[in-house]
Amino acid sequence: MEFNSTMELLNSDPKAQSYFDGLPANVQQQLLDKYTGAKNLDELRAFGDDLQLHI
Repeated sequence: MEFNSTMELLNSDPKAQSYFDGLPANVQQQLLDKYTGAKNLDELRAFGDDLQLHI
């Protein structure tokens, strides 16, 4: 299933929310500020993993 935004994904997919909750606070904030278009858990993980490598 695909969602229109990262927030919609987090609100609708418990697995995505669980992944997000396990990230450091600074990565969470960057995801919400810069990567607002994650359409599914795979995209959210790709964005989150990329941010963790570059922070």
